[in-house]
Amino acid sequence: MVPKISMRRLTLMLGVVALVASVAGLAHVSSSRGVANASPIFEADAPVVGVWEVFVGGAPFGPHLFTFHSDHTFLSSNPDAGDPHTSDSDGEGVWKGRKTVTGIFKEYNADRTSHLFVSILTVTYTITVKGDTFTGDALAVETDANTGAVLFSGPATFTATRMKLP
Repeated sequence: MVPKISMRRLTLMLGVVALVASVAGLAHVSSSRGVANASPIFEADAPVVGVWEVFVGGAPFGPHLFTFHSDHTFLSSNPDAGDPHTSDSDGEGVWKGRKTVTGIFKEYNADRTSHLFVSILTVTYTITVKGDTFTGDALAVETDANTGAVLFSGPATFTATRMKLP
């Protein structure tokens, strides 16, 4: 004979199961690697992971912030007003390597007056990480958003220091 379960008891049991599953899922997420975690354990696997203060020689505005994530994604930020002609997005891209790192990122540019999408800046780079610093060379190529024609191509240099807590 199969015992009968009341609807109230079934609802309560399903609620408990859902709660346990949710707590287990949150525990898993909180214990997994953080994307931008710059703790020493991740630096050993990929010394570039973390946030960096970077001077970009050759850019309209030199000071930048770069973030290298442990999932091999990349973010670059600098003041939007650094270029008086265009408004550029944050740079976003990917990277590979350990102490010698190669990567690519893109920024989308809009004309400050017309607000139209006018160009794409693509930057390829190779850097060498030494402890809490890195240096490297890059090539920046700006192309027309509509035609793909090259508007500008030129070298850049990166000189960086890792951002750390005081």
